[in-house]
Amino acid sequence: MVFDVISTSTDSSTLQLASLIFAGCVIIVSVFSYYAKEERPYPGFKLVGKEPGEWTNAKAKARFVQSAVQIMKRGMDECKGKVFQVIGSNGPVIIIPPSFADELRNNEHLSLTGFGERNFFPTYPGLEVFGHGIGEDHIFHDVVRKNLTQALGGMTASLSEEATKVIGELIPPAKDWTPMQFAHISPMLAARLSAKVFLGEPICHNQAWLNISIRYTVDAFSAAKRLRTFAPWVRPLVYPFLSELRVAQDHIKQARSIIEPEVAARRAARREAALAGTKTKSTDAIGWFEDVAAGRPFDVVYAQLLLSVVAIHTTSLTITTLLYDLTANPQYISLLRDEIAQVLREDGGWKKTSLYKMKLLDSCMKESQRVHVLGANVMTRRVEQAVTLSDGTRLPKGSHIAMPTFQMYDPRHWGPDADRFVGHRFLDMRNEPGQENRWQFVTTSAEHMGFGHGQHACPGRFFASNEIKIAVAHLLLKYDWKFEGEQPRSLTESEYVPDPSARILYKSREPEIDL
Repeated sequence: MVFDVISTSTDSSTLQLASLIFAGCVIIVSVFSYYAKEERPYPGFKLVGKEPGEWTNAKAKARFVQSAVQIMKRGMDECKGKVFQVIGSNGPVIIIPPSFADELRNNEHLSLTGFGERNFFPTYPGLEVFGHGIGEDHIFHDVVRKNLTQALGGMTASLSEEATKVIGELIPPAKDWTPMQFAHISPMLAARLSAKVFLGEPICHNQAWLNISIRYTVDAFSAAKRLRTFAPWVRPLVYPFLSELRVAQDHIKQARSIIEPEVAARRAARREAALAGTKTKSTDAIGWFEDVAAGRPFDVVYAQLLLSVVAIHTTSLTITTLLYDLTANPQYISLLRDEIAQVLREDGGWKKTSLYKMKLLDSCMKESQRVHVLGANVMTRRVEQAVTLSDGTRLPKGSHIAMPTFQMYDPRHWGPDADRFVGHRFLDMRNEPGQENRWQFVTTSAEHMGFGHGQHACPGRFFASNEIKIAVAHLLLKYDWKFEGEQPRSLTESEYVPDPSARILYKSREPEIDL
């Protein structure tokens, strides 16, 4: 009797243990299968960049990071302008030739949010910022596209005043040629100008915030890059131990301690004004987010960090690259000084239309962006519902797509001088009948996708344009520039990343007009 009881108990425990093991195996296999699917190439598309015999995507991913442009050029040549796929840094990506850009630019079934979810892991702590601003409520996008753009005309003079302060601090007066690493100071220049508009006084001069606004992008990108080194099914297991994620979380925590008290004070002031029957007008992004959210849940700290991510480093890189291009082509510097001084004399200072009138400067900016592309691909999207292209190619639901950018310096599009900086190139094109607005710095097209193209083109490009023009006006009128040797080269082949250790020489000069 006792033996029977023990035997029955043992059989029951064994059965329970076996059931638990079986259930665990099912869960593990299911999770592994789900994530393994994310790594599998899409059926029906030629795969370029992965060699025969490679059982995993690790080598193909590393190869793409190092030689993305070459791999996509090879694909375009082998497929004769047809769609193909590569193994990108985070899995398979279908490469769409630029000839389809206008066809797809406003397609509602293509999601920027979805592509960002795979690349920047917004469900992991420290990276939530990347999923916040591109959500379905459109609060972030509306603030940038509407409020920020509409306010540009009234902030030109104040941005120039801020540029005077920050450039004077970052680049001290020098009578003789003085070496400096401009790439080291350009992020702070962009951060100060951006904070003036995004946060207003007093935070725009808060050094702790300025450091966070610069470092968060670098450290968050490092965290995402670190996560990509792990197989998808391993990431949920290892992320708590990654120091890169903890650094990003610390930035967010510090940002909250700076921004949230200011937001609380602003909200209290609004309530008092409302009780007194007084209307308040928002003059920076803190207020604009409050206006657009209109009571909907919204994390203003995530929003401000995302503004920094999309604004500071691309703007600082563009300023650095343009300064290098102009220094290498000094004939444009004197022409630009004349243009800037003439416009400001005619307008009696910085006016709403002053920046629009600086057309050679606009052309030089667009040309610098063309020659030194800041990314190997654009128009990155996830296909939310199957899409059929005009040539009959079917893009499956759930696939990730992108377009290459190398056509921006392809001689077949731009002629034999495609690899050269020709500052007046777009000014000449704008002077052609009917082309006045097509080739502005902020205008996107299938031929020039420096800001992307279509409904998801960079909504902050109008602000970036103004910011860059003001900064460059101060840099050119107040200083002379020359290289110690040759123009600094890019650190990578896939995108233009100027060597941050490169030195450039400057000395002070008397500006043609008071800025």
